[in-house]
Amino acid sequence: MARDAVSINLAGRQRMLTQRITKSLLQLHVSHSSGSRHVIEQELHQAVGLFNKTLTSFEHGGTVTGGDGNPVELRRVASGQAVTLVDQAMRIWKPINVMLLPYTAREATIPDHVLASASKQMLQDNLQLLELMNLLTSSMESDSVSRANTLRAVQTVVFFLALLNFFLIVRQLRDQASHAAMLGQHFAALATRDSLTGLFNRREFKDALEREYASARRRKGGLALLLMDLDGFKQVNDIHGHEAGDKVLCAVASRISEVARANDTAARMGGDEFVLICPDLSDKGNAATLSQRLIDAINQPIDIGVTHTQIGVSIGIAICSERVTDPEEIIRQADQAMYTAKQAGRNRYIFSAEG
Repeated sequence: MARDAVSINLAGRQRMLTQRITKSLLQLHVSHSSGSRHVIEQELHQAVGLFNKTLTSFEHGGTVTGGDGNPVELRRVASGQAVTLVDQAMRIWKPINVMLLPYTAREATIPDHVLASASKQMLQDNLQLLELMNLLTSSMESDSVSRANTLRAVQTVVFFLALLNFFLIVRQLRDQASHAAMLGQHFAALATRDSLTGLFNRREFKDALEREYASARRRKGGLALLLMDLDGFKQVNDIHGHEAGDKVLCAVASRISEVARANDTAARMGGDEFVLICPDLSDKGNAATLSQRLIDAINQPIDIGVTHTQIGVSIGIAICSERVTDPEEIIRQADQAMYTAKQAGRNRYIFSAEG
């Protein structure tokens, strides 16, 4: 009976450790304080170690640390239902443990990308692990009751505690997941989007161009880059102020997005400079048609509040060819072509001479 009680208590502790691991992973994923991060990591290392060792001992038998800190010898679970539950829990826990074990075993700092993956996996599987641990606890209690009727009262108490704990954990996990999702969306938007226009920013443009360039090389497909610089934008700022200038930039961004093809990537490079990455575009005629549509759209009057204004756009077009050896080269060609368009009278498109 004493061994049964220890096993049941440790199965109950597994539920608490599941909650603690999930909470620690989420806290580490959003924490920026080195002091609090160290404390949370220590708690996580301890919780992962206890959970893993206890679950392994339920499967094979072995020595674990009990609730009083002393070593406890656990017997391998023997009943058919308990064996099935432990097997299911081990299958769910194994990928999470594989991610965390190299760091928890050495009590080392866990990299952010590992935290992100482990948090996502734990949020996805936590409720199932809790359910399995609850079922395992109940199974052990039932086995113990069959051997000793005196444990019947313990079974009832543990059941209601487990049920209450389950609902509390579900509520807490739902709140934590919602908060983590909102934080993730906010940080992702800040990292990739221009705060004024909502288009991709310069950094995301560079990443997208590298991806599309590599894809075009691999598939031997086409790739064109349209670099746009507004004509007359400085006068709008000088005459009507920066608030009017911001309205012009937002209107231009919206018109570029409307004209762009479904698989094109539009970005604001900064100031009044925009860019459009066009995968699978190698025909100069199609590139010219797309550029003229952009010019026509941007030339339309723009409402800036008290009045309307009108601007132009100079477009430099670079089409990826065998002579283009890296993404920076296609940017250089498009930039050179754009300045040629400026010098040729503005509000027009010109292809790179090297295209």
